[in-house]
Amino acid sequence: MGIYRLLLAIAVLLSHLGITVYGRNIGVFAVVSFFILSGYVMTALLDRHYRQFSSIGKFYLDRAMRLFPQFLFYFFLTLLLITIARPSSPFIGDVTLPKILLNVIMLPLNFFQYFLNCQIIPQAWSLGLESQFYLVIPLVVVCQVRGPVFVASLAFFLLAYLGILDSDTWGYRMLPGTLFMFILGSYIYRTPGKRSLYAAYLLVCAMLAGVVIHRGWQLPFTFEVLAGLVFGVPAVWVLSKLSFGWIEELAGNLSYGVFLNHFFVIWLFQGIGISGYSWWYVYALIASSIALACVSYLLVERPVIRLRHVLRKRSAPIDLRGELRT
Repeated sequence: MGIYRLLLAIAVLLSHLGITVYGRNIGVFAVVSFFILSGYVMTALLDRHYRQFSSIGKFYLDRAMRLFPQFLFYFFLTLLLITIARPSSPFIGDVTLPKILLNVIMLPLNFFQYFLNCQIIPQAWSLGLESQFYLVIPLVVVCQVRGPVFVASLAFFLLAYLGILDSDTWGYRMLPGTLFMFILGSYIYRTPGKRSLYAAYLLVCAMLAGVVIHRGWQLPFTFEVLAGLVFGVPAVWVLSKLSFGWIEELAGNLSYGVFLNHFFVIWLFQGIGISGYSWWYVYALIASSIALACVSYLLVERPVIRLRHVLRKRSAPIDLRGELRT
């Protein structure tokens, strides 16, 4: 799944350059696919290494060791760039110490409406949602309540789908309305019955058809979210059946860095006077982002991977399908 993850990260990058597909936000599409992937991988991780209730604390440590090292590296690197180059962006129009602290702890990042003008890594709002999912998923999986939680979250999403709640906030950025998307990925890894997964998928397809047919239902991001689910579920299912080699592994290792660093590169290009209207700008931006991701992987991520593997060995790992890059 490594190449898929890298392509999704690049799609997020392109969306922040204003690049769309038929007017649709490809970044939203990609982020929803990340949700499905996360649900799949976290269920695999729990099944193999953290199956007992007593090991949930170690799972949280494992996830912190995954999310924070590169995040903090790029956070402080971007903060240094903002201080020196002072790039022009609405995301960083009011950088204050209290708001910086809200950014650095990650967990509240999807509540960015409370600090709109201080988003040091703007795309990292989804890491706030991801970290909240990490807090919840071991309890859901270990306590075997995926079904009820899925139904409750889907019902909440329907409120956003129908316009009763704000579709952008509650249908895309907050855990109550997105948890079922993560659990769809969890069901791909391990489902009590294929009929349940098929029924859930067909319901999502029907909702997407409703948006396409009934234009009055096309609220902000509802099309992109549902399209991301309709595409992402079979994509993850197919990819989960394939073996992968070193190219897949390399691409997967770089994907997180590309996701995190592209606003830094955008603002760096702005600071040194590279025009966004140059024909080669997008290509240079992608190449620079990938190159920087290589550096952060080697210097920051790879040493921590060894520590995560040690932690998992101490938690009596159960390897059922081969090691995932998580």
